[in-house]
Amino acid sequence: MGFFSKLLNQSQPAACVLPETHPVVRQAVTVLGYDVVATADFGARVAPAINSAVEFFDQQIAQIPGPLDISAAHYMHDPLVHAMFPARQEIAHSIGRSIDVKQPLAFIAGADQPEVFGLLGVRRQKNDGNSLIFADHTLRCLAATESGARQGLRTAALTRLLTAYHEHLDRLRKHEKLPRSEWNVENRSDPAAEVDKDGVVLASEQLVADNMLKGLVAWLQRPGDHLQVLVSAGASSGDAANQIDALPVLQIRDRRRWHVCFVRFPTAEGVAAMHNEQGQHRYIRI
Repeated sequence: MGFFSKLLNQSQPAACVLPETHPVVRQAVTVLGYDVVATADFGARVAPAINSAVEFFDQQIAQIPGPLDISAAHYMHDPLVHAMFPARQEIAHSIGRSIDVKQPLAFIAGADQPEVFGLLGVRRQKNDGNSLIFADHTLRCLAATESGARQGLRTAALTRLLTAYHEHLDRLRKHEKLPRSEWNVENRSDPAAEVDKDGVVLASEQLVADNMLKGLVAWLQRPGDHLQVLVSAGASSGDAANQIDALPVLQIRDRRRWHVCFVRFPTAEGVAAMHNEQGQHRYIRI
């Protein structure tokens, strides 16, 4: 029986929304190991936590506006698109220079889908004249539909959460033993609040199936540590530049400040942009 087939067949408060083939599910096996998955109450404990994280991310992502049509044909007709890109060719540069578009764009083109949807991030920078401009236009989470692009961002956030937990476990194993005040499998905001904080914790004794499962649930219960969408208090009306400033900011592990929206463009334009760029170097680090 597969990893999530077992989970879904267990009696639990809420059925997990993720299918067995979902990349997050496969990653959970890698992080925890099959001995943790095999625990009797695995499904009942993990599924509600995953559902809660999914719901949180979906609520956050729903606040991102779009899709905005950034096709070259709309460059001069849409003031917002014209304000966002300093020149028409920057639309193609944004697509072609984004690291995360090559594989999904090829798949979408191969499926004969006429349009591509994705997340666009832009940054505010000062030019030589010390004026603020929009720069580093970057795309990721490409899909054939808007809902697919939004789900792609959710998957990226969930994947990052599990990756962070995996990295945390690896750090604990590397130390082998730590003061209890520094032992924090559960991702507590105040690890020093632990009882008997002066004791010593051995990683080999503590990183057992039940404790790692508790840790995973605790990390899933704090999804805001990994992705939040910060909505501007200012109105989105007014000129196009002010509308871009009013776009929400994606708060993720990437320290760069990304104003974000969802966009769409013709698949043919995306393929041409990929072919015309020599290298890819722009990314949004979820």
